[in-house]
Amino acid sequence: MSPPKSFALHPRVQQLWFWQSLIGIGVISVPGLVAGLLSGWWALALIAILTGALLLLLSKRYLAKYAGRFRCELSDDGLLMARGVWWHSETFIPRSRIQHTDVKQGPIARHYGIATLKLFTAGTHLGELEVEGLAHADALVLRDLLLGREGRDAV
Repeated sequence: MSPPKSFALHPRVQQLWFWQSLIGIGVISVPGLVAGLLSGWWALALIAILTGALLLLLSKRYLAKYAGRFRCELSDDGLLMARGVWWHSETFIPRSRIQHTDVKQGPIARHYGIATLKLFTAGTHLGELEVEGLAHADALVLRDLLLGREGRDAV
C-alpha cells in the first residue's frame, strides 16, 4: 500500500475567497449605505459601512482558519477530506463509490487558476462532495487518480 498523497489548497485561494466575500457583503451593505445617504440618515449609512467592514474582517479570519484546517488525502482505497472551523467534518469516499466527477471554475477562480472538484457517489444520502480551492492542475490530477485514469483518455 502506497502512502497517501496530499492535495493542498491553492496558495491564492484566500484571495479568491476574499473577493467572493467582498461581493456578497457588498450586496448586503451597499443598499443600506445608499438608502442612508439618499434619505439623509447618516447613522444608517455609518451602520452599513461598519457592518460591512466587520463582516469582511470576520470572514477573512474565518477563511484563514478554514484553510489552516483543510486536509485532502488520496490513498489506495479512497479520498479523505477533513475541514471545518466551528463544525469539523471528516469525510472518506471509497473509490468504488465514485460514479463521476466534475472540475469547474468560475470567472474569478479561473483568473487565479483555482478549481473545484465535485465527486458524485453511489448509494449514500451524501451523494456528492465538493473539494473547493484546489489548483486547477491538482484538481485534474486528483480526478484522474480517483478514476484510475492516470492521465490516459478513456477512448
